[in-house]
Amino acid sequence: MTLHHLEVFVAVCQEKTMHAAAEKLNLSQPSISKIIADLEKYYNIILFERINHRLYLTPIGETMLDHALHILELFHHMEDDINIHGQTNHIRIGGSVSVGTCIIPPLIQRLAHQELPISYSVIINNTSKIEQLINDYELDLALVEGYVDNPNLVIEDVAEDELVLAVSAKHPLTCKKNITFGDLEQYTFISREDGSSKRNQLELHMQKLGLKLSTNYTCSSVDAIKQALQYTDSIAALSRMMISEEIKKEVLTILPLDDMKVKRSIRLIYHKNKYISPAMKAFIKVLNEHVNECSYNTAT
Repeated sequence: MTLHHLEVFVAVCQEKTMHAAAEKLNLSQPSISKIIADLEKYYNIILFERINHRLYLTPIGETMLDHALHILELFHHMEDDINIHGQTNHIRIGGSVSVGTCIIPPLIQRLAHQELPISYSVIINNTSKIEQLINDYELDLALVEGYVDNPNLVIEDVAEDELVLAVSAKHPLTCKKNITFGDLEQYTFISREDGSSKRNQLELHMQKLGLKLSTNYTCSSVDAIKQALQYTDSIAALSRMMISEEIKKEVLTILPLDDMKVKRSIRLIYHKNKYISPAMKAFIKVLNEHVNECSYNTAT
């Protein structure tokens, strides 16, 4: 059994079919099938159930996948440290949209001033996608806001943000001192795509309170949502820090809803089996420095 066996096994798990794994690894499908068969024979186990031309991991297969990901991740880190980057440490950073827009850029700037030479790559996506990339060892660490519940991850609260109902500064409701659910339900709602909206605590909170907002606009881009708010009478649940500039410029405003204040944690996440490299330690250091110096409310 070799690292190549594990790489093939992981590829099959991720791609769901032998054919897709073969294309990803540039191997023939018979070669992929033989490697999986060799693994099953070597350990005397069944890794996959084969149903209707689809592969489903068995319980022992899931156990092996967890170990295989960890082994390969450590191996690739060793290669990075010794052969690939030389004296440069590389870090793969993830961020959800709000954090990726407001917090990660100044952290990257701080990394450039560390004594340790660090190179980096950054992926910004919704929390659901970033969590999956961390789980699959495709990112080293990430900053996300919102709900995260994964037993494979270390989850640390580092700061707080607030979700608010944002509207155009010219919205009719800005003239009202007391806004009711009935008032809100007269206007359409701009929502995020599934990976974000399902984790948006303010949207979930509104649903629990029985507030029914009709959605006429679904978008993954916060900038697109902010533009739509400026030119329509719609409402959107957004991060306060994401609209701070628009608030200062009096382009957008926040509806005053005292009974609907929703705080959310900004979280640092990484896999529980992750090797904490010098580059990761440097990132965490500049993160802590940045949070302490800025106006974010530290989570308790």
